[in-house]
Amino acid sequence: MQQTSAEPLVAEHLSALFGLLSRSHAVDGPVSRGEYAVLALTAKLGPQRACDLADAAGLDPSTTSRRVSSLVERGFLERRADPHDGRAHRIGLTDTGSGVLAGARARRVELVGVALDDWAESDRAALADLLGRLETSLARVAEGTTDVPVRSVAGSAPAASPAASPERTLA
Repeated sequence: MQQTSAEPLVAEHLSALFGLLSRSHAVDGPVSRGEYAVLALTAKLGPQRACDLADAAGLDPSTTSRRVSSLVERGFLERRADPHDGRAHRIGLTDTGSGVLAGARARRVELVGVALDDWAESDRAALADLLGRLETSLARVAEGTTDVPVRSVAGSAPAASPAASPERTLA
């Protein structure tokens, strides 16, 4: 892979955008950014064991457990007996949790809409297309389905050989 001068700039812009979205989300919502991610993932995947949610989100199981517990206490998630293993539970979204998630998504859409208010429709469409392409490419890299060796920030070994797996997004 040959790096161009665009990659560092794209990475910086993405970091800034994530920070801005996180700050706006934290100010105007009933759940934290991390809790939102758990709700969104649960909505996408359906009822899951907490350890499977942690794995899908790339989070430590104890972090996920704390978030799930908080969301269950507030009625946004519920624990259901696992039909395949009586000792385990699956975590599912409640109607209240679905409403909270829909509200958070609506606030994000509104925020982006305000930010893009003076953009031409063609520019909005081009941005949506390019961000979609970037998401797809990053998902392939994260899943190890590209030929590009991937190193973590900590500098671990390259990713294992490519394997077919679905793309994952949180929102």
